[in-house]
Amino acid sequence: MSNHYDDQWKLLQKLKPTNEEKEITRMRIWQTIQASSPKITRTSPFFSWKNLLATCLFFLICGGFWLIFQQENKVQHSVTEKGINSNQISWKLEDTYSKKSNDGLAFYRKNQTEKVGSVHEVTEEKRKEIIQNHAMFVEEQMENFPYPTSMYIEHVKQMNVALRYHFFIPLENQKYFHFTFDYPKLEYAEIFTVISTLRIKGMEPNNYPKQLYVNHGYGKMLFPINLQPISISANKEVYNWESGSTEAFNAYIKKITEQKGLWKKKSTTKDSHTFESADGNEIITITIKGKTITYEFIYPNR
Repeated sequence: MSNHYDDQWKLLQKLKPTNEEKEITRMRIWQTIQASSPKITRTSPFFSWKNLLATCLFFLICGGFWLIFQQENKVQHSVTEKGINSNQISWKLEDTYSKKSNDGLAFYRKNQTEKVGSVHEVTEEKRKEIIQNHAMFVEEQMENFPYPTSMYIEHVKQMNVALRYHFFIPLENQKYFHFTFDYPKLEYAEIFTVISTLRIKGMEPNNYPKQLYVNHGYGKMLFPINLQPISISANKEVYNWESGSTEAFNAYIKKITEQKGLWKKKSTTKDSHTFESADGNEIITITIKGKTITYEFIYPNR
């Protein structure tokens, strides 16, 4: 029997697998081991810290935007929720000041007790009521001033007030700051100096780079803004023009001549120009010397 097993063993030894059969066997054993082993995913410590850092940075940026948003809201609410106080408004008319009143601020000249203007907050409904219930003769949109402003001029029948200027500056939530100024308590040029140099805390102003011009009262002649009155009478007005120069004066005269159908030029010199109104009822001579600009008025038909 022993000889039988020896013969079988010798036959088995003669059976040698080919290289292809060896590779197939090796792959089957490896697949069996892979299928029976649990899968483990390893993450590099560097990528873990990188993801954590990105998450922290994301929340930091979001928190920064949230803080900025909150601060902006605080600024707006400080203007609109509690009205306006003397520390929140400024302008460049030196001999005037503001004082707290029941519903806003009252404006005064220094060393005088009579009010020359005011500002308070109104709703859209109240704004419409004011416009409809007063004798408003002029309406103008002043887009290039520090803040978008609607201007109205009211004819007032009082001993010391001929005209009352109304300016509405929009806020949020359909509210407005309502400014009023009384003429002649303040001259026309002074009223526009206040509005053109107005700064309200918490409200970013528009910086318009070009010279602005306005009409005084019901008149059709343009005047530069930022004039300081030197002397005012019925037939002659003299101002200091802070930004006045030869170039500025020539640009001003050109602006007047571009008003088609309003003025025609009668005569001109280097420093002086005379205009006549289209209806012939008014003649105005405008002269500049340095920073002093003078207007002389003649009314032929009066």
